Amino acid sequence: MKSNEDAITLDAALERTGNGLYNILLVATCGLILLGIGVDMFGFSLVVAAACDLNLNVTQKGILTSLPLIGILLVSYPWGYISDTKGRRYSLIISVLVGSLLSSLSSLASNWIVLGLIKFLSVCFSCAAHSASYTLLGESCVQRVRSKYMLIITCLIILSPAVAAVLTYPTLLLNFKIDIPFLSLTFTPWRLLIIVLALPAGLGGIAICFFCESPKFLANYGREDEALEVLNTIHRINHRGSKEPLQIPSLVLEGSGDGKHKTLWQSLHEQTAPLFRPPMLWRTLQLYFIVFVVYITNNSFLIWLPYVLNLVRLSLSTSDEYDSFCHLISLKDDITNGTTSNNATDTLCVGKVEDNVIITLIISQLIFSFLTIVISYLMKWRRIVLLTILLISALSGLLINLMPEPISSVVVFMMFTCTNLGMGILASYFVDLYPTSYRGMVTCLSIMVGRTSTFIGINTVGNLLFSHCENTFYMWSLLVFSSILAAWFLPPDKTKQIPG
Repeated sequence: MKSNEDAITLDAALERTGNGLYNILLVATCGLILLGIGVDMFGFSLVVAAACDLNLNVTQKGILTSLPLIGILLVSYPWGYISDTKGRRYSLIISVLVGSLLSSLSSLASNWIVLGLIKFLSVCFSCAAHSASYTLLGESCVQRVRSKYMLIITCLIILSPAVAAVLTYPTLLLNFKIDIPFLSLTFTPWRLLIIVLALPAGLGGIAICFFCESPKFLANYGREDEALEVLNTIHRINHRGSKEPLQIPSLVLEGSGDGKHKTLWQSLHEQTAPLFRPPMLWRTLQLYFIVFVVYITNNSFLIWLPYVLNLVRLSLSTSDEYDSFCHLISLKDDITNGTTSNNATDTLCVGKVEDNVIITLIISQLIFSFLTIVISYLMKWRRIVLLTILLISALSGLLINLMPEPISSVVVFMMFTCTNLGMGILASYFVDLYPTSYRGMVTCLSIMVGRTSTFIGINTVGNLLFSHCENTFYMWSLLVFSSILAAWFLPPDKTKQIPG
C-alpha cells in the first residue's frame, strides 16, 4: 500500500461510495444466482421423481438425490481457496456458468448413471456460488446495509424450493416425445425441466460478468489501483447525476498478499490453519456448531413436511382418532390402507408432481421468506433475533406432541424447522468477524459443515422419526438448546467488529 497521511480505511472508502443503484443491482444478481442454485439443486429431486423412462428403483433414486450433497462436501474446500486467492467475482463467473451448462447437458443423459455423473460435476462447480455471493456482496456494500442485504438474498434461497415447484408443475404437464436416435433417447418433459431449472442460475452467471471484483479482495492483495478503480465505478453508478468525483488518495487495511509463490497445499494451509488457531479458533468452532444445528434441523425435517401433511389429510378424511403427532405417524400404515408398500414405491411413477406437494412447498417457503424479510429490518439486534429463532425451534420440538389436534401439530412442526431463518444472520457473522483474506474460506467451509449435517440428518431422521418419534423430538430439542448456549456467547449487538 502507498504511504499517505490522507489514506483511509476501505470501510470508510465504501461509505463514500454510498448505497445506491450499483448495490441494489448487485443484491438482485447475487440473489438470482443463489435462487437459481437452490432451484437447480432442490428441483433435481423432482426431476428424479418424474424420470419414469429411466425405470429407477428406490436405491437408484437415493443415489441420484444424494450426489449433489456429496459434490458439495468434496469441493467446498478448494473453492474457498480459489475465492480467497483468485477473487470472488472470478469464482462466481466460472462456477455458475460451467455449473449451469453441465446441468443443462445432463438433460441428454441416456441412463441414470450418466445423469448422476454429469449432475455431480455440475454441483461441483455451482456450489461455490453460495459463499462467493455472500462474500462479494458483503465486501462491496457499506456496513450499515450489509447484514440487511445478506438477509434479502437468504430469503431467495429459502424461497427456491417453492420456485422450483412452480417451474416444475407446468413443465411436467406438457405432453411431448422427441426421439433423438444418435443419443439413443427420447426427449420428454422431465428432460426439458432440467434445462428450465438451470436457466435462473445461468442468467445470474451472465449478469455477474457486468459487476466489479470485491474492492477489499483487490486491496488486500496489493492491487490498490484496481481497488480504487472499482470504488470509483461504484461511486459513479450510485451517484449518477453528480459530477463530483470520488476523492480517495490511498487506502489503509490489512494486507496478506506478499506476492511469493507458494504450492497449492501451502496456500490451502495458510488459508485454513488460522481459522483453527487462536484467536479465531473459538469463534470458528462456535459458528460452525450453530451452522451444523441450523442446517440439520431445518433440512432434515423439512423434507418430511409434504409426507406429514398427506398423513394429516388422510387421517382427517378416514378417522377422527388423534392422540398426538407421533401417534399419527405411527398410524401411517393403517391410514394408507397398505398403499405405502415398497413394491408400490418401486413400480409406481406418475411422471408429475402432486398438487398437495406444490401447495405445501409454496405456502411454507413463502411464510419463511416473508419472515426473513422482516428479520432483515431487525439486524441491529441480530444476536437477539438468532437466539429467539433457536428458542422457538427448541420449544416447538418439545411441544409438538402436546398439541390437541393435527393441524396445530403441523404448524408447530413447521415452527420446529424455522432454524433456516438464522442462515442469513450466520452469513453476516462470517463476513463481519473474519479478516478479508479468510472470509471466502471460512464461508465455504461453513457450507461444507451445513451440507455434511444435512447429509447425516437426511439419512438418519427418517428411521428415527418412524421408530422413536417422541424421543427424536425431545433429543433434537436438546440439540437446538445447546446451539442457543453457543449463540449466547456471540459478540453483543452494535459492538465494533474486526476491521477488514
